[in-house]
Amino acid sequence: MIKQILLWLIFPVMVLQTVAQDYQTVNSARIASFEYWGDHGFVKIDSVAFENDSILIPFRNIQEIDYNCFIPDGAHWIGDKIIIRDDGMNVFINQDSDSIYINTAASLNDSWTAFHRPGELSIISTVISHDTMSFLGLQDSVKTIGFQAYNEIMNPVSHLINGLTIRLSKNHGLVRTLNFSIFPDGKPLQAQQVIERDISGLSDPVAGIQDFYWMDIFDFQPGDEIHVKRVWSQTMPETDIQLLILRYLERTDYPDSIVYYAERIFSRDYNNGGNYTYTFIHDTIPEIIHANPIFDKLPGEVVTDTITNGSDLITYALKMYSGTHLAKIIPEETYWFYNYGDTCWFPIIIDACVSDYAYYKGLGGPYLWCWWHTANYRSLVYYKKGAEEWGTPLVIAGMDEQRISKNVRVYPNPAREFMHVQLSETALPARIEIFNTMGSLMKEFVLTEATTQINLQQLKPGLYFYRIANENGILGAGKLVVE
Repeated sequence: MIKQILLWLIFPVMVLQTVAQDYQTVNSARIASFEYWGDHGFVKIDSVAFENDSILIPFRNIQEIDYNCFIPDGAHWIGDKIIIRDDGMNVFINQDSDSIYINTAASLNDSWTAFHRPGELSIISTVISHDTMSFLGLQDSVKTIGFQAYNEIMNPVSHLINGLTIRLSKNHGLVRTLNFSIFPDGKPLQAQQVIERDISGLSDPVAGIQDFYWMDIFDFQPGDEIHVKRVWSQTMPETDIQLLILRYLERTDYPDSIVYYAERIFSRDYNNGGNYTYTFIHDTIPEIIHANPIFDKLPGEVVTDTITNGSDLITYALKMYSGTHLAKIIPEETYWFYNYGDTCWFPIIIDACVSDYAYYKGLGGPYLWCWWHTANYRSLVYYKKGAEEWGTPLVIAGMDEQRISKNVRVYPNPAREFMHVQLSETALPARIEIFNTMGSLMKEFVLTEATTQINLQQLKPGLYFYRIANENGILGAGKLVVE
């Protein structure tokens, strides 16, 4: 027995690939995602057991076991486990430990009993078509299997399962599936229904929707830029409008982080009870992106964390949604669950405007939307990444590139012992600040003459950033190289 377990730990993928059959529903060697109304649910096998059959166990899900009573280690939505039998029968075990039988070896028009509840209900499955189909840019032979409910004397009856189908491909498994964990009746008290989900991604071969990680969200290169609008309003009309442009200048990769330097153009138009204020910032800032292992979990996998005093436990699961942009989402707090030391985890109740936090691959975040008694959103309105461009660029009052370039001249650049700052008479007096690549202020000088020479001998050779401003705001900002 010990030898068998060791072999399984070392060679799980090899063994399963060897024994995998044509039309097998689920394969432990790959991750698949299935879509329903833009929501992508992932299927990944966490462990495999070998007895007379191969037993595949998907990762655990947050599961509602009673009204408003949840557990963090419940059955996966596709089923608590899947038994792969040598005769071609794949058996899905639902959250009530019932069996649902899928005959992968069945031919066109073949029927069998997929589910039986003695003295009450039987579900008969039939292969209703067998064709070559295209999905995710792939082409394969696909069987479509339908379901029909019957009563205890085998008369057809009305049931929500009637008319639902799954699709099974020869080489890629399920390309349409059901949430077998609540098959066949759903959970009426929890308003959960059995639904069809169509395949949206495969890891092997790589096709369609794929999971992405925290570092993928902030995958910018020099020259990229994003424009973001942030609006908050207690009552209409909007009272706090913030506009942000980030233009990425430099990127440095480290084993556990990415350091960017970006030109920032920011404005805030704030109305506080009729008192209006306008803020404008034009500078260069560092942005450090650290690893985030929690976010790197697969959508649907359980996240358990502590809050407040460090001992109270919460649990939630990330989501993935495809709209205008593919988003990986930290759900709003009302989809977090709190444990009081009981067997149940209960939803957190918040009487406020809360929102999912959405992150886009390669486009930053978080982006959010909330319209409950208020307007509260942060949205991406424009981006430019390499040759790709989307949206409408922001126009920020105070962003006058021509005024900046005419009124400010910094030279030489690169510089050695000295640099010169040249300003128009109307821009004086002003000041210049020089920052290192970590954002620390290294030097600051008051500028009172049209041309000022600045001693740089105390600065080590390297990259710096400067900002020049007067009482009216930022006059210029940029990079300075000291040799």
